[in-house]
Amino acid sequence: MNFDFMMECEIKDPKIKAAYDEIYKELVDAEAHYWKEPQQSGILFRKTAERICRFYNDYYEIGFPEGTLLEEFLCYTDKEEHNVLVSRFFSMVKDQRDRLNKLRVLGDDCIWGEEGPDRGMEFCDRMAQDAEKMADAMMEVIKDMCRHFNGRTDVDDRLFYIDWVPDYSEEERFPKKEEVKKRRLSIFSKFFGGKSST
Repeated sequence: MNFDFMMECEIKDPKIKAAYDEIYKELVDAEAHYWKEPQQSGILFRKTAERICRFYNDYYEIGFPEGTLLEEFLCYTDKEEHNVLVSRFFSMVKDQRDRLNKLRVLGDDCIWGEEGPDRGMEFCDRMAQDAEKMADAMMEVIKDMCRHFNGRTDVDDRLFYIDWVPDYSEEERFPKKEEVKKRRLSIFSKFFGGKSST
């Protein structure tokens, strides 16, 4: 798997070890969905980005409350108290800020994205594109964590190689529109209790 390298080191700090274990499990799950269900893969990458933000929050003792959502870590609001925490968060993870925000924006498209002719591509193709961009961004996030928390100097050349993902048939890689619509309804049911806007 593409992210195996993150576990190829001795992690002495139990807090970091526990975080890496959970992050790795989610990345394995996201990668398993990469070809057959890119939309689900993108949603899982977004979930992992949120877990990473929570790890940073705990590790650096930034002060966000438990259960803080990804967008709350990365977006300013009209509340000064919240914005102080966001600024503190950004000062601690400045190299990760743009990557995590990219994962948030593309992940939101995977959750809420609508089909539309103005987008210039089929919905399933857009989801595949989102998943690819998110996989690349997540690879950079994990590499930075390895360098920072484990002193790794051997991760710079790591890339997300799509040929490492299981070799599905062309039909499996690009599901028919009816299958994509069923999957979208399933995703909407998780958020809206079965209701869909389509």
